[in-house]
Amino acid sequence: MNNKARIKSKGVKEILLMGVFWRILIIEGILLVGSLIYEWVTKDAGTMDLFWYSVRITGLVIIIIAFMMLTLKNFLSHNIIEPLQSIALSNEEIQEDYSNTATIALQQEPPREIETIISTRAKMLKKLFDVSEERLKYSKALDEELERGKKIQKDFLPRYLPDVKNCDLSSYFHPALQLSGDFYDMFELPHHHMGFVVGDVSGKGVGAALFMALVRSLLRIFSGGFNTDSNLCSFSHICKDLTPEDALKAVHLTNEYMAKEHGDDGMFVTMFFGVIDPESGRVFYVNSGHEPVMIIGENGIRQVLTATGPALGPIKEAVYKIGTCKLEKGDILFCYTDGVTEARSETKEFYTRSRLEKTINKGFNCSSGAFLEKIKEDLLSFTGKAPQSDDITMLAIRWSA
Repeated sequence: MNNKARIKSKGVKEILLMGVFWRILIIEGILLVGSLIYEWVTKDAGTMDLFWYSVRITGLVIIIIAFMMLTLKNFLSHNIIEPLQSIALSNEEIQEDYSNTATIALQQEPPREIETIISTRAKMLKKLFDVSEERLKYSKALDEELERGKKIQKDFLPRYLPDVKNCDLSSYFHPALQLSGDFYDMFELPHHHMGFVVGDVSGKGVGAALFMALVRSLLRIFSGGFNTDSNLCSFSHICKDLTPEDALKAVHLTNEYMAKEHGDDGMFVTMFFGVIDPESGRVFYVNSGHEPVMIIGENGIRQVLTATGPALGPIKEAVYKIGTCKLEKGDILFCYTDGVTEARSETKEFYTRSRLEKTINKGFNCSSGAFLEKIKEDLLSFTGKAPQSDDITMLAIRWSA
């Protein structure tokens, strides 16, 4: 045990009393040994008289030290040690119950320095408890606001996926925080087409959630994806002649609005916006910097729909090409966000797209819901008890015609 550890293991009494005691004994021992060595070297008989004189002095010093130690011990115990022990005990009680200020009761009036420590400690604790109470109130109010925001955001997402002819639809949405930057949507468009969106706003939390709400609303408005039968819709005459290509121009319009109004915020949105014809299974789409969307047959991945333009927000006048594909009977169109591929295990490893593709390529001949359940099971078995690091969103459309 080193010197610091030895000092730490002792109390104040041992340090003060034993420190003085041993230091005096060492000095006296050196004097006695020195006198003996001097007598042996010089053969001076008078030195022995000095030696026995030193012995008597040492005995007297030991008696004086013992008396002082007993007296000093009593003084230290009542005036310093006991108050310090009371403070230490009070601190332990506060650790068990922080709401208890644990008033220190002393048997007698302590010295000025100890009284200063106690009074300063009481003021400090009161200030800390007041600040903690305010923070708890603020935290509780913030949690309530976030819960309201979570409910409002949840209402932005489809409560129920619509019944679409020849399409079996399923979704999975799990935010990492109370509010999410991920979103998905599905809504009716003119000529009985269906629009569907999966998007991911950069970042997480409140800012991402606000951007998510903005982008979702803009897409619905610019694409004509609102209830044209409602008297509240003053644009119903415009919607009647919209084609899938016209609806997908909503991506360009949304990007221009975001780049102009929010370009300085440094946020962006990756998104897959598709329009499906339930009669033919034909899909028109724009992939704006989003994860590749997969078309999956019974034997695995049949086609991958990669990006046709950049993410929304950073670039004005960005070009977004419209891609097309056709679903065959039994195909599953699978959209997801990077919360799937970038999910982490307990050892900090990523799930990766290659593992996702390997799972999918085992082949699926099942409903869209069963398909998403298989992906979710594999994802959860990989992550284990690791905390979720990003929002996770998945949308599957199975074509049955």
